[in-house]
Amino acid sequence: MRKLLFILVIMMAIGGVLGLLMRQDSGYVLIAYNGVTLETSLWVLVVAIIITLFVLSWVKRILFVLLRPSSSLSKLTDSLATKRATKNTIRGMLELVGGNWRKAEKLLTNSANNVSYPLINYIGAAYAASEQEEHERSKTLLRTAHQSTPEAEFAIGFAQSQIQMRQGHYEGALASLLRLQKLKPKHRQILKMLVAVYTKLKDWDALFELTPTLKREGIFDNENMLDIEKNAFLALLNKINFRNKLGESNKELVADVEALWNKLDTLSQDDHMRQLYAQTLISFNDEEKAESFIRHSLNNKWSEALIYEYGNLRELAAKKLLANCENWLKKEPNSANLLLVCGRLSQSLSLWGKAKDYYEHAFALDSQSEALAELSRLLKAMGDIKASQDIMLVSLNQASDRLKALPLPQEH
Repeated sequence: MRKLLFILVIMMAIGGVLGLLMRQDSGYVLIAYNGVTLETSLWVLVVAIIITLFVLSWVKRILFVLLRPSSSLSKLTDSLATKRATKNTIRGMLELVGGNWRKAEKLLTNSANNVSYPLINYIGAAYAASEQEEHERSKTLLRTAHQSTPEAEFAIGFAQSQIQMRQGHYEGALASLLRLQKLKPKHRQILKMLVAVYTKLKDWDALFELTPTLKREGIFDNENMLDIEKNAFLALLNKINFRNKLGESNKELVADVEALWNKLDTLSQDDHMRQLYAQTLISFNDEEKAESFIRHSLNNKWSEALIYEYGNLRELAAKKLLANCENWLKKEPNSANLLLVCGRLSQSLSLWGKAKDYYEHAFALDSQSEALAELSRLLKAMGDIKASQDIMLVSLNQASDRLKALPLPQEH
């Protein structure tokens, strides 16, 4: 109470002093600007300034209350901005899907700051920039995405690797994918993309090392897995054959071919690959391993191509080979290639009559078989010239049947 009385007394005193001053001399103020003049007393101007400052102070307080984060007006303003940004984000994603890259990038970039999860905007904009061949801008957008959401390293890296692959930057994509694989070793799409990158880079050794993981995780079906292993096997086999030309020992080459074959076990389903493996072992002079491989393979799954290679074994005991073939003949009596091999093995053992019978049987089953030429040669050596010539005529007639119908000169 005393304080209030004291303040009132002070104010009355100040007011009295000011009143005396104003009565003694009211002052004079002239303000002129651009043809406009304002005349007033000094004390009126002072009072106007005080009132103006007082009003501005209250306006400042009112605006602060209205616009502070917890205020209803601020919340309403933020809500409208967020809704507009969300709508533009959706529009931007639709433009991205529709292939309107420039508009998609603009919508996604401009609305990124007003959405709760800007990562999607920046990644989408990076895709759009990449499609416009704006590679540096795409990289910048991905960096901005990482700055906005550092914890989304995998998603950003995945987007980066996809963009790099689309741009044909396979070395960079490989580096990105290997980094992602460390984070998620079993991620199916990462493994698929690694296969694509290794194939583009022709890095067959790396693809070869990846195949066990692909099988274990069931990334591809058997048909696709077979294609992958074929490509890797053929490429790596070419390298081994090149080492053979450089004079590397057959023993080391055979060991490498065996290791390669055993790891790419899906190849055992393909006849051509089995035949190629057997041919390789034979060409590297390891007929024992070739014979063992062919024999076990045929016992599991019969193959006309593979039994043909059995007849190319020259260094092993023909009697044992013939015994194996005759055992197979009980299960595969209509195999022309098997009968051809039986005939050749019999001929190598000087069993002329037996060889003749096998050749005739093979020819009866397959008129295109090599048994016809073998039979003709054998009969000629046995002294049956006429039979040999008759067979050769049959062979010539078969060849003429396959000739195209072309005009011939007329006899005069």
